[in-house]
Order: sequence, then structure tokens, then C-alpha cells
Amino acid sequence: MAKIYSINPRTEQIIGVIPESTILEVDEKITNAKSAFESWANLSLHERIGFLEKISQKLEQNKTELIDIICKEVGKPEASAQWEVNDAIKSIHYYMNQIQSLHKVNIKIDEDSFKNTKAFIDYTPYGVIGLITPWNYPCCLSFWTIAPALLSGNTIVYKPSEYSSFVGRMIYDILDEVLPHNVFNIVIGSKNIGKYLVESDIDKLFFTGSVNAGHDIVKNIGIKAYSLELGGKDAFIVCEDADIETTTGAAAWGALTNAGQVCTSLERCYVHEDILEKFLDSLIQKVSNLTIGKDIQPLISNMQLEKVQSHLEDANNKGCKVLIGGKRANMQGYFLEPTILVDVDHSMKIMKEETFGPILPIMTFTNEDEAVDLANDSKYGLSATIWTKDIDKGNELSKKIKVGMAFINEINFSFDGGDYWGGIKESGNKSSESKLMQCLMAKSYVVYSGSEKRSWWY
Repeated sequence: MAKIYSINPRTEQIIGVIPESTILEVDEKITNAKSAFESWANLSLHERIGFLEKISQKLEQNKTELIDIICKEVGKPEASAQWEVNDAIKSIHYYMNQIQSLHKVNIKIDEDSFKNTKAFIDYTPYGVIGLITPWNYPCCLSFWTIAPALLSGNTIVYKPSEYSSFVGRMIYDILDEVLPHNVFNIVIGSKNIGKYLVESDIDKLFFTGSVNAGHDIVKNIGIKAYSLELGGKDAFIVCEDADIETTTGAAAWGALTNAGQVCTSLERCYVHEDILEKFLDSLIQKVSNLTIGKDIQPLISNMQLEKVQSHLEDANNKGCKVLIGGKRANMQGYFLEPTILVDVDHSMKIMKEETFGPILPIMTFTNEDEAVDLANDSKYGLSATIWTKDIDKGNELSKKIKVGMAFINEINFSFDGGDYWGGIKESGNKSSESKLMQCLMAKSYVVYSGSEKRSWWY
């Protein structure tokens, strides 16, 4: 039987081994989820809310242990792991409130032509939800979908990232203790298990992960509903009138938090040429004061570290200048020094491909139209952020940037429950609906209560 080895990225030591699910086990979990669906969906909303309230209580009771495994398995500092668990609990309550305001929608029809007729839209769960989640925020991102999917009456087959299998297993243990049998199921494995789940007899897929995996899903999923939240290469535009101290603090945090392993991380910085020197002086001072291991987390794996190093090597070979950092840290763990680059351009991987590392590459622009063009020169379209004291200008610029989320004087911001999160282009297929509505199907009803047949019926 294949096994998943979980490695602490801070120590490079194996913290545990977990068996990988077999294809037969995946089939069994899907069958189990299907068998549990009808009874779960037929519960009253009040009853399902009661189960989710118990889950939030269990998360609170098991918070210390869950924080500990998040820290060990993905290398987060305790404060970051604690934020994740708190956000998961918050997401449950957010969607509990959201679903109580859901109601059917009456449709206006021509009463002269259709007497004694009513039409309305009501909502029904999909059935079995396949949920594949990433390792960078293994707890909170899972609950961004778990909470609305369960409240809506769906059952779930959950595949956490192979890099956070023990976090996923603990989430499963907590939910399985509370929920009716087979409502929430887990499969453990790497890409082959995820691929099989995608192609299986689930009713809808929610996936958060890489663009390459997203392409594979689109090719193989067939006629089935799916939601893809993929990677980004987010632009950070600093206008001439931006407050330097505030903006550089946001830039350093936006590029380096979680070692840059955030899909909305600052990966491309465009600074007005007239303020570049002041911007760099302030930024370098802030980044120089950060401590590796405390402020700068490890990369998730040696493979990810090597990928980031390859982007740096490509930029160096093409003429970039390293102002600070640029090397693997001289310590145990998959740590890379926080790095600031200048003299970069769009021929470099560091400005074109998602890096997912603690790198801050900086280009200049002469006018705001040029900055917008640079921001839009990307296959990605997740988010962008604009820094200016002129909010009206910020609003106008944000409308021109082709992304799913635009921030003005803000970065890495998410709504409660991750609602309306997502990107366009190769960053995903962002829906115009809330996450709750994405877990439900709209069903149209027409009810004729008259006794006479329609004049046009045979």
C-alpha cells in the first residue's frame, strides 16, 4: 500500500506516515456519500444548523491540538495557525447566518395569458460534493466550502493536499464525530487520487490549487459542475502620491507573509519612477528587520524551494539586480531569504509565472496607463492592488485591471467565509454567486391551479 510521508518544513523531519487511499476506497467513499445524501438533505435547516454549531464547538475544544498539527505539518507560526482555526469557526457561523436568509424567488408572469399560475425558483443541493483543498491554508480554506456545502444539504468527499494530510485527517475526525455516518468522507493521496476523484461520479467539484492542475481538471471532468480557484501573479501598483511608509509595510507583508505562499501574494510590484528611491529605502529597511523562522516561514517542500530558486536563477541570468536576500537561508528547514529584486522585466519567469515564494520583484512605470498595461500583461487574473491617496483615481484604475478582485490601499483581504473569492483568466472561473449559492442548484417551478385546459393544448 502506498504511503504519504508528512515532513515538517521547518525541520525537514518526517512527522508521520499515513496510508494513501486506494481507488477502491475512493469509490467506496463516493458510494457512502451518495447513500447518506437523501437523509442529510431531508433534515430541516434547523437540524443541519445544529450539527454545524456542534462542529464549531468541537473545533474550539480541539483548537490547541489542531494548531499544533498545522504548525508541524505546514510550518506556520502559532499565531498564523490560530488565525486559521478561528477563521474556520467564523466561517461556519457566517454561513449559518447566510442560509437563514435564503428564500425562494417568485417569478412575475403574464397573468392575462397564464391565469391561476404561479412560478418561482427554489434551491436544492447538488448531491455529493468533491472537495480538493491546498496546503497553504489547510484549515480555513477547507471550511470555506465545507460549511456552505453541508448547510445546503450536500454530502462531501474531501481530499486534502498530500502536504497537509494530517491536518485534513484531524478535520475529518472532528466532523465525523459530530455528523451522521458518511455525510463527510475523506480520501488521502497525491495527484492520482485527486484525478480519480475529479473523474468520478460526484455531482460537483470544488478545487483550489495550481493552474496546471486546473487545466487537467477541465480536460477530464466531463459534463459536471465545477469551481476552480487557481493561482495568481498579482500586481501591486504604487502611484506617485502613495504614502511611502504605509505602502512599503503593506508590500513587505503582502509579498512575504506565509513565505509568499498565498495565491493573492504580491508577486509583481510596479512603482512610479519618481518615488522609486524613497520606496526602496523604506522597503529595504523593513525587510532587513524581519527574522527568518519567525517572520519568514519555510517553503512547504524542497521541491517548492527549488522551483523558487529556479525563478531567481532565471532572473539573475537575464540581468536582474538583487538588493537583499536571494539565497537559501543557512539554517535547517526549507527557508529562503526574503528577497527584493530590481531591473526585472516581463521576459523573466519571476514576472510571468506564479513563484509562490518570499520574492518581491520591482519594476517602474512613467504613467498610470503604463502601470495598468503592465498589470494586465499576464495570463493570470486573480487580484490586484492599487496604492494612492486619491480614492477616485484608485477606483478608476481598478476598473481597468482584468482581475476577479481589486484592492485599493489593501492587500490579501478576504470576505467572511471566503465569499466571492476567486479570479478570472487562468486564475479560475469565478462565479458571480456567493459560495452558498454555488453549493445549491436553482430549480424552476410552475404551478397551474386552474381547472380549465389551456386553449393551445391538444
